[in-house]
Amino acid sequence: MEYRSETELDHLSASATYAALLVEMLVKSGIPPAELLAGTEVELTTLKSPDGRLSAAQYKALIENAQLLSRDPALAFKFGFQLKLSTHGFLGFAAMSASTLGEALELAVKYCRTRFDFLQLNIFDMGDEVVLQLDELVSLGEASVFLTESVMTSFGTMSLNLLGEIPEDVRCRRTCEQPVYFDEMEGWFPRRVAVRFNQDANQLIFKKPLLLRPLTLSDPLARQLAEAQCERELQTIQVEDDLLYRVHRILKEAQPDYPKLEQVASKLHLSGRTFKRRLHDHGTTFQDVLDRVRMVQAKRLLTESKRSVEAIAMMLGYSDASNFSRAFKRLQGVTPARYRRQYISQM
Repeated sequence: MEYRSETELDHLSASATYAALLVEMLVKSGIPPAELLAGTEVELTTLKSPDGRLSAAQYKALIENAQLLSRDPALAFKFGFQLKLSTHGFLGFAAMSASTLGEALELAVKYCRTRFDFLQLNIFDMGDEVVLQLDELVSLGEASVFLTESVMTSFGTMSLNLLGEIPEDVRCRRTCEQPVYFDEMEGWFPRRVAVRFNQDANQLIFKKPLLLRPLTLSDPLARQLAEAQCERELQTIQVEDDLLYRVHRILKEAQPDYPKLEQVASKLHLSGRTFKRRLHDHGTTFQDVLDRVRMVQAKRLLTESKRSVEAIAMMLGYSDASNFSRAFKRLQGVTPARYRRQYISQM
């Protein structure tokens, strides 16, 4: 799911910890911090604050500066490799203290918003496999590619932290083209992970038994304390202006019985007219947001079940298969039937 409103660049944010680490990494290579922060409106005091947060616009400007000044096409990959569990604050400590890898991933999905607003994690069952998917909530241009690559790479590092290894049989799907430095960077990982590029989503795919693996640092009390802090952090994040995030959450929690516009407006304590106007101010409509949420469920049903396109359309609340197919092609670029064939051919 991707939102392109420029307004969201100011309202969505992420912990300043990642910016501080990126700046520190490049300062060590000889780049002055003043040049890295030029035009970002980021103060050094914010980077040093454990509670500091940068807007999506500030992260976009910082990443663009970092890429320009470093001239290193593999910068995102190398940066992602620096993101240890401790980098993720109390969320990292909660994951570290979980009893199993599956529990750690569930915590990451539940509390990812404490670390960043403009990227979203989702986890879903695919029969014998479990998929962890990374979605953008706002487009940051080339900076989005940097963020996605660094986050995807960081899961390899976190696997080393949690399991002492990067497990075999993990598959990675990326939406971008294969970078020129990819073969060289593969050597950074102790074991080969199957990576496919030019895919329809950014995903890590695990065999289900892997999620049952116990973690050596499991500590129920520490996990409880860390999760409580994550809850407090979640409550302190500003939510007044992130309307799209809340609408998405309401629709996702209701699936497959998606509520009507007026019902969602009521949950947000808005009139239907005001709700429509605020969505318009964000550059979208209720139908567009609903279609995008439906697409996540549609792709799961197309790949993990043998239900017909007509049956899936009915399950998602479309009046007929034609409307579903048009909406799917508009957002995914292919028809539902072709999407299913492509997925099967990649397995």
